[in-house]
Amino acid sequence: MSNVIPFSSRSKQRTPAASPAEEERAALAADLIALIDQVREVTGRVAVLPGPRLHVEQTAQHLLDAATDLESAADALTEGGEWVPF
Repeated sequence: MSNVIPFSSRSKQRTPAASPAEEERAALAADLIALIDQVREVTGRVAVLPGPRLHVEQTAQHLLDAATDLESAADALTEGGEWVPF
């Protein structure tokens, strides 16, 4: 009797195919991340606009709030970061 356990090669192991729902979820998460990046970029551009300082600050704050909401949506979609689609 032998205590040797044969290991299977990694090439034989296959990752299960993603379901259509998982693929859609991954696409949505990627879109949310892209939107967050865009909102952050726009916020930086708003901060240097001429005009009444109060209006510029309010616009920037609204955009930051939108980014926070998008981050919350991505967090909920990925179950607090536990499910990573990519």
